[in-house]
Amino acid sequence: MAITTSIKQRLKNHETVFGTFYKLNSPIATEMLGWAGFDFIVVDGEHSPIGYESMENIVRTAENVDLSTVIRVPCASEEHIFHALDSGAIGVQIPNMVSVEQFRQSVKACKYFPLGTRGLSRGTRNAMFGLWNEKEKPYVEAANEKSLVVVHIENKEMADAVEEICQIPEIDVVFVGPADMSQSLGIPGKAKDPRVVEIALKVIRTAEKYGKAGGVAVGKDNMDMYIQNGARYIMYSSDAGMFAGAVKNAASLFAPYRNG
Repeated sequence: MAITTSIKQRLKNHETVFGTFYKLNSPIATEMLGWAGFDFIVVDGEHSPIGYESMENIVRTAENVDLSTVIRVPCASEEHIFHALDSGAIGVQIPNMVSVEQFRQSVKACKYFPLGTRGLSRGTRNAMFGLWNEKEKPYVEAANEKSLVVVHIENKEMADAVEEICQIPEIDVVFVGPADMSQSLGIPGKAKDPRVVEIALKVIRTAEKYGKAGGVAVGKDNMDMYIQNGARYIMYSSDAGMFAGAVKNAASLFAPYRNG
């Protein structure tokens, strides 16, 4: 596997890493994102039709262009987490959690014993389909070290509980989604509303307080503000969003020449 330094290690080194949501399910898009300079992609199993067979191929392609791959699972159920990590992805991003206990149970599914309850199979890509060299390092130990655990804070109730959530040892990144938070506050679509920003900054600062990385979805106009306030796991747009914007801009060049 060709990734030189994973984003998990870089976050441990207190670096800031930059990624995008991945929805297009194209090896060409994967390679371009890596070659363009993104640090990681989050393969969107929640809001795109990408299935697990495709995810494994996306991870395989990403590794060849030094691009770390996190999979946003559809929900917090164990079977989705197992599939995502078995693909060889560096980690999972877990959405839609509504209680602190749900956070605790979900992150345990990301780790093998003694850290958690992840189902063990050595016939997966993550374990090199049974070809893992146990003498070099036990697979279970290596997999526990590798897996990056990113959790979403998507509603006010969980934002209010962020101190407790950040004390769960297995969590690496606490990610706040401003769009979902705006929905929770009854102001859907107003991701840059001061009330949303205040909660996002609280989550990011609390994550740093407990030795986690704070994560957030940003735009060009607020990226600097969030980074200056401690965010280190930065999500910008999506491959589909960037492509749509580029083709829209290209098509606008034709407008003056159209009849009518």
